[in-house]
Amino acid sequence: MKEFVLYTGCTTPVRLPAYEAAVTVVLEKLGVRLIPMKDVNCCGAQYIESLSHTAFAAMSGRILAIAESMDRDILAICGACSGSLKAVKHDLDSNKVLRAEVNELLADEGLKYTGTVEVKHLLQIFNEDIGYDAIKAAIVKPYHGVRLAAHYGCHVTRPPEIVHVDDPENPVIIDTIIEAAGATPVDYVGKTRCCGGPMLAMDEEVANKIGLDKIKNIRDEKADGIVTACVFCDIQLTQVQFGDMAGDEPKIPVLTLPQFLGPAMGINFDSLGIQLNKIDPQAILQEM
Repeated sequence: MKEFVLYTGCTTPVRLPAYEAAVTVVLEKLGVRLIPMKDVNCCGAQYIESLSHTAFAAMSGRILAIAESMDRDILAICGACSGSLKAVKHDLDSNKVLRAEVNELLADEGLKYTGTVEVKHLLQIFNEDIGYDAIKAAIVKPYHGVRLAAHYGCHVTRPPEIVHVDDPENPVIIDTIIEAAGATPVDYVGKTRCCGGPMLAMDEEVANKIGLDKIKNIRDEKADGIVTACVFCDIQLTQVQFGDMAGDEPKIPVLTLPQFLGPAMGINFDSLGIQLNKIDPQAILQEM
């Protein structure tokens, strides 16, 4: 059984704990064991990154160094965290001065970054370490007649020369898994556009307009639900449907990828945290 250390980031445990629960149980059934990381910090994404690159590198560098001490590669299930860790690893591997500066800070804890660990997003684990044939073989209750829209998120696939997850202009991993589970992936206008989440701290109205535009485009294609692999995107595409700008249109359920995949693998809903979803996904799950 393959093993990875699990870096959840700050937001998932607090605002989307069902994502962590579903990831753990689904990957375990597919032959991947996740080991929790202890005493880890925020990766520094966006806010620290915009203030001090050295502080940002030290924060993500510490997480990388802890993974090295555990002798395991990292699975980062948050798109922003995955992007941050991959970007800092790239910087530390290519900039000896920055690496020395960060290691000097880490030395107080007896930690050192040497570049021996790899960072993977969840989509890479499914694509590279498990494979679509194994996913298909694990399906015992396939979906029937369900149309689902994949949302990949910005930080998961960009910048492609650093993250190496999927084609940022034409990503396919979530769509392929949707199809493997018996459902129908739906293309829609603006599929690779941002959900608007990163704008919330600066202009909530603009952020919500971006999110609602995506919801409208998905609704126009008669999709029954949305499947995501980013915690911020899941939260944004859910909450924007409850705002004043949303109107009285029926709400579209949003599922994390492992929450979607788990029922088709015969995993019970409680283990996947489906009861915690703000929009009831029964319209999707009953079509099995």
